Amino acid sequence: MYMNMTAEQMDYMFEANISLGNAIVSALKKYWAENADIICAGLAAMSGQYYVPSARK
Repeated sequence: MYMNMTAEQMDYMFEANISLGNAIVSALKKYWAENADIICAGLAAMSGQYYVPSARK
């Protein structure tokens, strides 16, 4: 697939991959920021520990 692409097509593909990667990372950061307490509580519950949030909203 990549053998018959021109330099311009390869550049476009790399730019598209970079922008897609950045969008995925920013979405994960936003999800973590909004749901950190629930994620930590779930991880603690799966390991058999109690989780008490340090700050309530």
